[in-house]
Amino acid sequence: MVCFTLQISVVLLLLLYAMTFHKGICSTSCNAKDQSALLIFKRGVVDRSNMLSSWSNEEDCCAWKGVQCDNMTGRVTRLDLNQENLEGLSLPSTLNQSLVTPSDTHANFSSLKYLDLSFNEDLHLDNLQWLSQLSSLKYLNLSLISLENETNWLQTMAMHPSLLELRLASCHLKNISPSVKFVNFTSLVTLDLSGNYFDSELPYWIFNLSNDISHIDLSFNTIQGQIPKSLLNLQNLKYLGLDNNEFTGPIPDWLGEHQHLQHLGLIENMFSGSIPSSLGNLTSLNQLTVSSDLLSGNLPNTIGQLFNLRRLYIGGSLSGVLSEKHFSKLFNLEALALNSNFAFDLDPNWIPPFQLHQISLRNTTLGPTIPEWLYTQRTLDILDISYSGISSINADRFWSFVSNIGAILLSHNAISADLTNVTLNSGYIFMSHNNFTGGIPRISTNVSIFDISSNSLSGPISPLLCPKLGREKSLLSYMDLSYNLLTGVVPDCWENWRGLLFLFLNSNKLGGEIPPSMGLLDGLIEMDLQKNNLFGKFSLDMSNFTSLVFINLGENNFSGVLPTKMPKSMQVMILRSNQFAGKIPPETCSLPSLSQLDLSQNKLSGSIPPCVYNITRMDGARAASHFQFSLDLFWKGRELRYEDTGLLKNLDFSTNNLSGEIPPELFSLTELLFLNLSRNNLMGKIPSKIGGMKNLESLDLSNNHLSGEIPAAISNLSFLSFLNLSYNDFTGQIPLGTQLQSFEAWSYAGNPKLCGLPLTKNCSKEENYDKAKQGEANESQNTSLYLGMGVGFVVGLWGLWGSLFLNRAWRHKYFRLLDRILDWIYVFVALKINKFGELRASSR
Repeated sequence: MVCFTLQISVVLLLLLYAMTFHKGICSTSCNAKDQSALLIFKRGVVDRSNMLSSWSNEEDCCAWKGVQCDNMTGRVTRLDLNQENLEGLSLPSTLNQSLVTPSDTHANFSSLKYLDLSFNEDLHLDNLQWLSQLSSLKYLNLSLISLENETNWLQTMAMHPSLLELRLASCHLKNISPSVKFVNFTSLVTLDLSGNYFDSELPYWIFNLSNDISHIDLSFNTIQGQIPKSLLNLQNLKYLGLDNNEFTGPIPDWLGEHQHLQHLGLIENMFSGSIPSSLGNLTSLNQLTVSSDLLSGNLPNTIGQLFNLRRLYIGGSLSGVLSEKHFSKLFNLEALALNSNFAFDLDPNWIPPFQLHQISLRNTTLGPTIPEWLYTQRTLDILDISYSGISSINADRFWSFVSNIGAILLSHNAISADLTNVTLNSGYIFMSHNNFTGGIPRISTNVSIFDISSNSLSGPISPLLCPKLGREKSLLSYMDLSYNLLTGVVPDCWENWRGLLFLFLNSNKLGGEIPPSMGLLDGLIEMDLQKNNLFGKFSLDMSNFTSLVFINLGENNFSGVLPTKMPKSMQVMILRSNQFAGKIPPETCSLPSLSQLDLSQNKLSGSIPPCVYNITRMDGARAASHFQFSLDLFWKGRELRYEDTGLLKNLDFSTNNLSGEIPPELFSLTELLFLNLSRNNLMGKIPSKIGGMKNLESLDLSNNHLSGEIPAAISNLSFLSFLNLSYNDFTGQIPLGTQLQSFEAWSYAGNPKLCGLPLTKNCSKEENYDKAKQGEANESQNTSLYLGMGVGFVVGLWGLWGSLFLNRAWRHKYFRLLDRILDWIYVFVALKINKFGELRASSR
């Protein structure tokens, strides 16, 4: 995108003159100066979608898109440059005086009333002082514009007592001025400060706002403390959004006194106690969202009296039995999410008083069968019954029931059904971790996400990919068939699946060679073919897969040379446990974003190329990454699964036929956490340069022909929690006074000329004398390398505890696909996925 500059006064000049909420077209001609100013502004705008094509001298400016004029004077009264309304339009990223002359400063900024620059994420404003000229401003929306350098935003806004609506959502604001007691917002009706970085308690000034304030949104911050009773000062509140903060203490009983509340958002906080029954007094409420892992008890049945309620979300650690009383008067309910450990005591013939569009009963005890009342819901767009204990279904009835539902989430149950003759129509399908059997089901062309992993499906995948009657182009972006029992070859019919971004065929029994048509999948972001029976040369030219960041070909039977035509975008490349032979090609070093490289358990020969230093992600250069991966790593002598590898740097060349010395350049990869060169034919000494790899946590050089003394510089590796130097030709004494003594003796076994703790072999006096002389000679250069026994003991303990810390449970964020869909359920927004790359996913 072209970057251009513009003085902020120019924006005001162009957005000038009493912008209001009127939408009429003026009856007089557009003011000539206004039209000229707008054309100047247009020249500085990047208009990728030609949204401003109507902005020309050939048409009156009052008829231009986004422009409104006063019916009497013809002056521009409103210019709406909201990015959501004008998709493809980019405002200036910075502002200076390049497009205006002093003669243009005639504008009467004091009459400006409406200013909306929201959703222009490339626009950064270093200060808001220019707003001080706008004394009549009534509407201001700067949402999603970066104001991270603005520390006095509140004081600037307080200079506008006529403001009715202030929206500063997701502006990177940090200071909410919690100690300020009063702000001159005497007319304010709407305040939206959601999605910022406020980390204090609720500020005093919030409780002294205008009596007319009806909408307050502080969600998605880190606001702390209890909700103070002074919130009752704001008796006209209709919307209160406190979701996703760190509020503590009980949910106040007195919230039930806010008789006008229509929206109450309390999810993802740290509330304790139970949900107060007084919330049942909020009879105007149409949306209620509550969750906290510290809440307990049952849902009060007074919630069932909220006859205006349209959206209800209850989550966290609540438990109890829900009866018909909990739903008795919810006539208008459209979205229901009960994502807690609830059970149900409902009459088998109960018919709910509502017709839902979205329902989520995730984590409830719904099973073992689908309850009859669920089949009465004929208008569903989203059905989430994952983790709900379902084990059996009436197959024909159920698949017919879900055929018109936009998103079905059935994962993590124990559903048994044969899918051989089933066709699925939903746009978003999550059916992983069940007991589905038979052949793989067909899917219609409108499916966007298809996850049927971790089941017991068998047979070939060609019926899905290559139907006999042909197929229209698919909309599928995400396909996960992993962890099944699928067999046969990977078919050569990928031309209708070119929209795929994520492809998971791993952990099946697929065979054959990679078909040429897979080269058409040039939009892929991740491809995982691990643990199959694939063979032959991997000859796909993937250099034009410009979005590919992850490829896993591990544990197959691929042969020939290593793949060389990989894109610069690659971050994770796993080729372990194949039959690849020959030298490590220099092209591998030219992948600047690479952070994980696993070539272990192949037949590679030759030396380690010195160009490994060019892998910049491993030497500290940071590349932006929006993806996190799930990896199977062979580490510490066993295979482990790591599911959040955003910080992991792994280089594994183990179990090959590599020879020669370890290039010193390799030890310049200072960001490496895991280095495994074991089971090769490497020779020479360990360079003292290894001491610079201060982030290293695991080092395995075992089963080689390395010689010489273990360098004292290795004691600099204070985070080292795993070390294996066994079965080499090391000599001399293991350096003293470091955490090296904290490792087990097997870490040094198979080195007959090695002595000193933790080995039982003592060093001779001559060896000790020579070691002391060597220490004296190097003391001036290596003082920091020799630590006293006390410090060595502490560092050794850190190595032990660091190892335990490293093995903590990793929170699974696998592209965050499912979480985003569930988030939409939780906040009850209609499911509309327009950009697959914006999805957040979690899965298994």
